[in-house]
Amino acid sequence: MKEPVQILVLEKHIIKFYDETDYTFGSSDNNKTYDKTFTSGESNIQMTSQIGIEILEDNKLKSSCLIGSTGGGTGIHQNSTLISYGGIVVCCSNTVFKLTIPDLNLEWQTISDPATCFGIHYLDKDYVVHGELEITRLDADGKIVWQKSGRDIWTTAEGIDDFAVHDDYILATDWDHIIYKFDFDGNLLDEYKGNQFYSKES
Repeated sequence: MKEPVQILVLEKHIIKFYDETDYTFGSSDNNKTYDKTFTSGESNIQMTSQIGIEILEDNKLKSSCLIGSTGGGTGIHQNSTLISYGGIVVCCSNTVFKLTIPDLNLEWQTISDPATCFGIHYLDKDYVVHGELEITRLDADGKIVWQKSGRDIWTTAEGIDDFAVHDDYILATDWDHIIYKFDFDGNLLDEYKGNQFYSKES
């Protein structure tokens, strides 16, 4: 029996997430079945990331769905989901999905990065997506407010402490360990290389 990768316990519901990378559409050999399916990208292309979601109410299955996308592969981790505005927001490959709780109906889906969405965070009443190629601010309805790219991809070889949202600014680190400081409107405030100030002119 397939075990969930992540479990969120709410006041009235339990949400379970499953890695369904090996799920095959139309096959009777899948370990699990889902009530609904929502995908992003070309329908005739194999999904690179697939996430199964179940919601339990009073320990009984209330609803289930499978989401999938054709961008870069992603997993399920602490920063890939948010409970927000009566629903759940999930990063899956290059797309962010917003689903209702407890029925798992699709509210919106937005391709938020050309490649991969590493994580999603609160930003005032909106969201900011840490993508591989873009830092993206989404409003509560999933519309893109702004996007910012760097000199290289938005991660490091170590993949540790490469993105953070503070009280009034965002820090993002690229592959060359250049740290960019953005305000919440997407304006670049500073750049640093390690502990030294990195000149924007160089």
